[in-house]
Amino acid sequence: MGSSLPARNFWAGMILTQRSEGMHVYFDKFVHSRSTLKHFMEYYDMAMGNKIQKEFIADFQSKNKVVKCVSTFCWEKQFHRVYTNSIFMLIQEQINCMMYCQVIPSKEVSNEIKVDVIKVLERSIVNNYLWKEYTYTVCWREIGEHISCNCRKFEFRGILCCHIMLVLAQKNIQTVNERYVLRRWRKDVNRRHSNIFFAGGYPYMTEEYKKFQEVENFFQYCIELAMCSSEKLEFIKERCNEMKDALVN
Repeated sequence: MGSSLPARNFWAGMILTQRSEGMHVYFDKFVHSRSTLKHFMEYYDMAMGNKIQKEFIADFQSKNKVVKCVSTFCWEKQFHRVYTNSIFMLIQEQINCMMYCQVIPSKEVSNEIKVDVIKVLERSIVNNYLWKEYTYTVCWREIGEHISCNCRKFEFRGILCCHIMLVLAQKNIQTVNERYVLRRWRKDVNRRHSNIFFAGGYPYMTEEYKKFQEVENFFQYCIELAMCSSEKLEFIKERCNEMKDALVN
């Protein structure tokens, strides 16, 4: 049994395609490459509590701090209404990059029915004296409002690229399909895990947590009193349903 568990290095050489992905985002400040499994388990609650606190701060800023639109495009206002501030500012970076892009006149026709193929030239500044040019292909299908670009920024980062935005502006498209407004970036989504309290993540307990802990301990005490009687357990269940109905209504 002992030999089957990593004795020293819990991470066991795990690697990710991007450091910003996966476990590194949550555990970088709490564990390192030589952390043991015991060390990881001790700091897990603290890491998750830290993550939830950051989400609370980001949600508060998104709801109370206004980031102004940089254009008059209706689809920018669409993103502004639903996205968190940090993600919306990434959208605005792509809007600003539109000034370095231009549509290339092309007679290319897609084999698919009613699919417009648009070539977009992007000029990127390497330094004060050198520019590099890249050509991208944007495909727009009016039926179903499908749009894609071969730079694959949306597929990899979940954000529409400046090439797609340029085509949206050229075709005077007012809003984008909801499939391009990802749920994970939205500020109006209530994430269930944010309602979970981690004692290890709150060494200095807030008043909210203290009240939660008090109610939880009291309820646990009532359950222990009723454990030996099915009638008492049924009584608690009925009262819980009554409380739930009263809280909902």
